[in-house]
Amino acid sequence: MKKKILALTGIRSEYDLLYPLLKAIDEDKELELGIIVAGAHLSPLHNFSVKQIEKDNLPIVERIYNLLYSDSLNAKAKSAAILMQSMTQTLERENPDFLMVLGDREEAIVGAIVASYMNIPIIHLAGGDHTNPIGGNVDEQVRHATTKLSHIHFTMREEHTTRILKLGEESWRVHTVGSGGIDRIRVTPILTKKELVKALGERVLDSYAVVIHHPLNSQVNEGAHELEQIFETLIEENLAIYVGYPNSDPGFDSLIKVINKYEEKGKIITYKNLDRVLFVNLLRNAQVLVGNSSLGLHEAPYLCLPAINIGERQVGRLSGKNVQFVNADKNEIKRALDRALKNSTYKEEIVGSKDIYGDGYMAQKCVEIIKKLPNREVVLAKKMEY
Repeated sequence: MKKKILALTGIRSEYDLLYPLLKAIDEDKELELGIIVAGAHLSPLHNFSVKQIEKDNLPIVERIYNLLYSDSLNAKAKSAAILMQSMTQTLERENPDFLMVLGDREEAIVGAIVASYMNIPIIHLAGGDHTNPIGGNVDEQVRHATTKLSHIHFTMREEHTTRILKLGEESWRVHTVGSGGIDRIRVTPILTKKELVKALGERVLDSYAVVIHHPLNSQVNEGAHELEQIFETLIEENLAIYVGYPNSDPGFDSLIKVINKYEEKGKIITYKNLDRVLFVNLLRNAQVLVGNSSLGLHEAPYLCLPAINIGERQVGRLSGKNVQFVNADKNEIKRALDRALKNSTYKEEIVGSKDIYGDGYMAQKCVEIIKKLPNREVVLAKKMEY
């Protein structure tokens, strides 16, 4: 009998990390995949990124419309409550052998809570990571709480595995496999400049930066200022600027207002939700990545792409030499840009740290581990190791 695995996904950035594993599960004869789509995937704010899942031809078993269009802190809690109620019905109907969640967003902990009460084992990806921004961040607590609710852990780094073991998890449950983001880049075909121009315009022939900047839950009032400082500095450096939309966390609305202002002036090129092949190739040809996306820490090293992280988001995470952490100050950003674009020694150093988050074969490792897992009763019977 096939093992049935349901995966919960709520936003494009998370789905792209999951995708290589989801595809590998779907193609394996011993496993059965179903996807629960929720949150930002079904929102016009993110151009209905569920379309990418449909294009990937993966089986969607449920669509949960839980995301409230609001910039407030309480809206996220209310959205999570709607998701929890709906998830209960879905899991009861589908009765999977495992629920799979990733990372530190609300979908991960809500899914883990519901599955725990329904005696469904949970596979958690990308646990054991660590951030410590000034003022804290709910993602940090959610990540570790989800770890303790989960039964099988696929981590990106040995350091993350060690952190999970210190939480008392049994060693047979914890596996270092790398990041699915590296798999995604490894298998994505390379487009010619002509193909990129046809899809994204003539500016891809220029020197350009990719900007992805998200709100931080504990500093929702800082994001707009940070983004303005980024844009002003890049404009002064005569770089073309490709800008991705922020995620759905509280504070997104003020960031979108800044994006709209600069777009109306013709200073930036924006996108809400790029096709995977286009996005990876946009990164491959970029001179620098600027903002505060985890992309700069996880995937950018594999591409030998310099990344400038602005502000507190991502502070504390393990990073390669490609990442420079700076404050939202034009002078600091300019110094980091000069190093990224003009320092040949720095560029050589970046090449040496490209495999920091894996070798690009995470999906195959996870599938083999899943197929060898013991029965549900054994997996559910967690013991503390201290």
